[in-house]
Amino acid sequence: MIFSNKFVKPLLFLISLVFKTFVLFRIHAYKKAWLKTNRVKTPVISVGNLTVGGTGKTPVVDFLVREFQRVQKYPAILSRGYKRKNAAIQQRFRFCEDNTIDPAFFGDEPYLLAMRNPEVPVYVGSSRTITAHSAEENDNPDVLILDDAYQHLSIHRDLNLLLIDAVQGFGNRHLLPYGALREPENQWKRADAIIITKSNLASSDSVMQMLQHELKVSCPIFNFNYEVQGLTRLDGKAHLNLKEIKNKRLLLTSGIAQPKGFERLLEQHGVEITGTIEFPDHHDYHGEDVQKILNHQKSLQPEYVLTTEKDAVKLRIFPELHEHIWILEMEIIPDYYWNDFFAEFLCTKFESLKNEK
Repeated sequence: MIFSNKFVKPLLFLISLVFKTFVLFRIHAYKKAWLKTNRVKTPVISVGNLTVGGTGKTPVVDFLVREFQRVQKYPAILSRGYKRKNAAIQQRFRFCEDNTIDPAFFGDEPYLLAMRNPEVPVYVGSSRTITAHSAEENDNPDVLILDDAYQHLSIHRDLNLLLIDAVQGFGNRHLLPYGALREPENQWKRADAIIITKSNLASSDSVMQMLQHELKVSCPIFNFNYEVQGLTRLDGKAHLNLKEIKNKRLLLTSGIAQPKGFERLLEQHGVEITGTIEFPDHHDYHGEDVQKILNHQKSLQPEYVLTTEKDAVKLRIFPELHEHIWILEMEIIPDYYWNDFFAEFLCTKFESLKNEK
């Protein structure tokens, strides 16, 4: 412990300074056009964050896809497909065309987005520029929505949305590996709007105070609540509403970046959490993990075992879990001012971009 406190923390801090220098040089290189920022014909919306993991990017992408479909615009989703198999290969997926593909080939989050929006094409690949050109050629979408692309500066975006988690904020406000930041806080300046996610799980006042008074943020700031929509059994053959789990004993299992948010969300609805099983973010489940879940269920005797939608993508391949695990289904509730912002973007900027491109 003495060694850890005396040497490891200073070392991590030193590495974070080196990393910060690299990050700032890279940003400067794009500003000076030493590195190329590519433009595509279709309007581009990027969803991302300044920190690692857990801000709710995928639910916001899903929300935007539905927003555009609601106004009869045809979107396509671009993702890098984090931790997918054959990551070097660019792939296209449309759930209504083929729902038998192994989620591991696309990544859990792109697969979830495709499953929730079966008519929408999802492209995975390391280069958003290449996947954007493929989407334009194959699907001719009205808009391209980029998942986790705030740092992907090689493609121009027409609406840059920065997400900040209300629970975690910017952590200790240091860069990796000493903190959770991917780049310095002042890079909020690249954002056209900031969304404080999970506002109903923690007060957003401290984050708002930091943004408005310390960082002098001048772009619009919105609060998005993450609400429970209902529960569906892993086999899809049974459903529950929130009232049916009130005062019930629950076991939670998840492999997400911020499992405490999952726990806090349920606690707000008057349940008793008897235990939690936490796996690493984007965990690739195996037989021993399944047995661990079943052993905990046998030991703790909860009335329900709950997991997240992202984890369910991978857990469905284990039939022994189908009647034991329930999926917590979420929806985003934006604050009132978001509707005006989105309507203005559609009526002015979006249409002018379509005409220009």
